[in-house]
Amino acid sequence: MVRRKIHSAFFLFFCASISALLMADQAYAESTQVTFQKCLKCHPALGQQMASKGAHVPFKKLECSSCHNPHTSNYEHLVKEQIGKVCKSCHEGKKGVFDKKYSHSPFDEGACLKCHEPHSSNKRKLLVAERADLCFGCHAKKEVLSKKHKHDPVKKGKCLTCHSPHTSDHEAMLKRSLTQACASCHSKRIRSKEAKKSHGYYPIQDTKCTSCHNPHASNHNNLIKESSHKPFARKKCTQCHNPPRSTDPLGVKGGGMSVCTACHTSTEEDFRKVNTHVGQGVFCTNCHSPHSSDQAHMKKAKEAKMCTTCHEDTKERLRDKKNKHKHPSVMQGKCSDCHRPHGSNFRLLYGADEIATCTDADCHKRHATFTHPIGKDAIDPRSKAEITCITCHNLMGSRHDFSLRFDRKKELCIQCHKGY
Repeated sequence: MVRRKIHSAFFLFFCASISALLMADQAYAESTQVTFQKCLKCHPALGQQMASKGAHVPFKKLECSSCHNPHTSNYEHLVKEQIGKVCKSCHEGKKGVFDKKYSHSPFDEGACLKCHEPHSSNKRKLLVAERADLCFGCHAKKEVLSKKHKHDPVKKGKCLTCHSPHTSDHEAMLKRSLTQACASCHSKRIRSKEAKKSHGYYPIQDTKCTSCHNPHASNHNNLIKESSHKPFARKKCTQCHNPPRSTDPLGVKGGGMSVCTACHTSTEEDFRKVNTHVGQGVFCTNCHSPHSSDQAHMKKAKEAKMCTTCHEDTKERLRDKKNKHKHPSVMQGKCSDCHRPHGSNFRLLYGADEIATCTDADCHKRHATFTHPIGKDAIDPRSKAEITCITCHNLMGSRHDFSLRFDRKKELCIQCHKGY
């Protein structure tokens, strides 16, 4: 009987405690709501934004604490944490919605406010500007719109017809695969008799249209890129490919790269050098377009982008914001200033030996003599190899002055001079 009374008393106490907590939570919620109305006393301009049709939902509901800490913060405007994290806490949506292979740079960096207003906007999706103007704020407008012929979505400023603004599983932030992106609008045209005739009756349904066409703009008809491979320009497809009605029409004649070196003999000589890209799964069309290109030497993309497609370690070093010091050629994306892309008799595909590459040009001549001892008479005690410029400098990106591998005040020196 005594135990029952104790249990009953405990149960009543427990229920009273829960009730008190619920009432306290309700009172806190109500007081918080009143408190955040006080925000408008200091920020009266926000009242008008709250009333606008395009107001952010938490902002409209006076839920200021969704994003801001009312007392202190390590971030500007008393934001609770880094902007990207604040936004994703609500907008991540279904699991994995943003977990894709490619990310738009502002999204990747958590710089949501480059594109979106945090409180209200008269543009859709709280955008800071119209979509086309927003895209061209970063992406070269003049380079695209100055050309004679423009792709219709580009002309109308409908970039999001093809591209995703946040993340994508496809390169260039495409919403679909490249083939699907083009076919979604041009499927009938691709199958037309006119298209078959203009493509020499080769099958084009599953090919990459951007091998020949610029998806944005061009000075040539049909958006053909600026430079064309001579056989392509002359419509002599069978110079490289099998006939269109053969069993393998898109296959190339001959074995491997011989179809290219039959004309490009000097390149074949480079491939015979000590260090070469050939033999590592690299074929000519990994880097060059066989049809047309907007880049010099028929490159498929800008040099830095093309090189870092394979050299991912360099890509990560370049992307690391802490690596503020980089060689000027690296910053300009001019890899071939120092490296020979086809073949070289020197390490790392340099055009000359490591010291000569740095000192023979009009770059660092005085360092050939006025410098730390380098060359055959200076041996690195760690590797037992001769000391060269890149023994101490990491030109692809460093956190230290002069792109040094370590801090020059002491840490760099003691890598070798430990006994002094």
